[in-house]
Amino acid sequence: MSFGRVVSRYVAVALLTLPLPSCSGSSSDALVLTAEMPLHLEEHLDDASIEGSEVRESIIRPIEWDFAEPQPGWTSGPTESWPTLDTRVAQVDGALHVELTEENRREGDESIRGYIYVDLPELRQQDWSHLLVRARSDSLMESMRIFFNLGERSAPGGWPSPFQNMGGTTPVVSDGVVHGYRIPDEPGWADWEDPWRQLILAFSAGEAASIDILSITLVPKATVYGDVPVGVREVKLDNGYRRALYTHAPGRLGYRLRVPEAGRLDFGLGVLGSDTPVTFRVEAVTEADESLVLFGEAYGDKENWGQRSVDLSELAGQRVTLSLVTDSKTPGDIAFWGGPTVSGARTAGRPNVIFYVIDGAGADWMSVYGYNRRTTPFLERLAGEAVVFENAYSNATSTPLSAPSYMTSLLYSAIDRYRSYFDRIPDGVTTMAEHFGGVGYQTGVLTSNPFAATMSGLERGVDLVRVLDPPVPAVSSEHLHRAFWDWREAYPGIPFWAHFQTTDVHEPFRPMAPFSGL
Repeated sequence: MSFGRVVSRYVAVALLTLPLPSCSGSSSDALVLTAEMPLHLEEHLDDASIEGSEVRESIIRPIEWDFAEPQPGWTSGPTESWPTLDTRVAQVDGALHVELTEENRREGDESIRGYIYVDLPELRQQDWSHLLVRARSDSLMESMRIFFNLGERSAPGGWPSPFQNMGGTTPVVSDGVVHGYRIPDEPGWADWEDPWRQLILAFSAGEAASIDILSITLVPKATVYGDVPVGVREVKLDNGYRRALYTHAPGRLGYRLRVPEAGRLDFGLGVLGSDTPVTFRVEAVTEADESLVLFGEAYGDKENWGQRSVDLSELAGQRVTLSLVTDSKTPGDIAFWGGPTVSGARTAGRPNVIFYVIDGAGADWMSVYGYNRRTTPFLERLAGEAVVFENAYSNATSTPLSAPSYMTSLLYSAIDRYRSYFDRIPDGVTTMAEHFGGVGYQTGVLTSNPFAATMSGLERGVDLVRVLDPPVPAVSSEHLHRAFWDWREAYPGIPFWAHFQTTDVHEPFRPMAPFSGL
């Protein structure tokens, strides 16, 4: 076999995939779900019976500042570590006008930076989801970012920060038109704790610029889940993202299904901000009208998923009504069933698929592509049993642009609205994970580069996403492989699709600079 040259920032190894027909039971089983492939219950919400799950009326409401009228609570001012941050603000034509000038440029800094803030009534950050900002700019304002609480501190990397923690960021479209921006308020530094006393919105530009803020809305998590009694969302707790069913306790979801041979139900337990545990139960009613309680647990960990499994093998071959039940002392508490999946002995002859990306690898330095030192002996061994692409090209030189491209089979320039590192793929674009998940595959993304997952919207439709931050990039694969086997132990149903993206050979990640991304 001859080896040519691959011009790419990445090297990817993948199994050849075959056409994937849809999976369904026979016409006589039209009202009974089957599990020849792993059965993702969250994908069959329309087939479930729903009892209870009423939305609590007394949920936390959004906090809104409408600058059609002056909002005197919003201001700016110098800080001890960054006196040039004092920013010009004024009420102009029904908006808060924020202006960055050369006076805001700190010596040696390439960007001009400023901020505005407002005092809050000591909120719990974990109760809140994101910030909605309506704004317009016709100058080169580059980006804006959330920060939490005024207060000098030494931030990760050792540099002084005038704020206690950092949240999400978004680029600014400077075309003079009003745009809506959604900025996640998840803290970026792990050692910060509540209460949340000040909401800070910081701005960055390469040269003097301005922006008019029309409104700012702080959106609570309860509102996100308060639109319907039962729904499906990608939910993040500290140990990963799950595609999850959410209900409002007390509630019951019932599914009619035929239990497969060696059947099992795997799921994660999660709660949202409840001060009391939520009771989770799995119940079944057999054809003989026998009622069984298969699982029961009171769960109250707000930070992490609790992985659980129920053995259904004694019900193999039977048609049952399988119910996911929640209860709480506080009616309306939001409960998550993370990736509830029924699986059994393999009956479908479809291959498992692993899409493995070595982030930062270059063909010029790989012996499998002819480099004179034996740097990739294991890839050479794999190449002897596989297809090697000798002329493959990356669509871009950076992960924020290339990862969405190879995960959607579209040039990044063709992905509508995809203009910068901080944009997410739009809803109309289908990802590789969604294609496989749509035909019953278990799907997982395991990466140490967030631009290959949550920073680009590539967590959408994935059963489990783990974005790990290893102590040094050179050992990322070890941690990702361990996370993979943890996932397979928790969800052993097959077939599966997994996307790895390691950073073992990636150039060293630089410490986060002040206001990185602004």
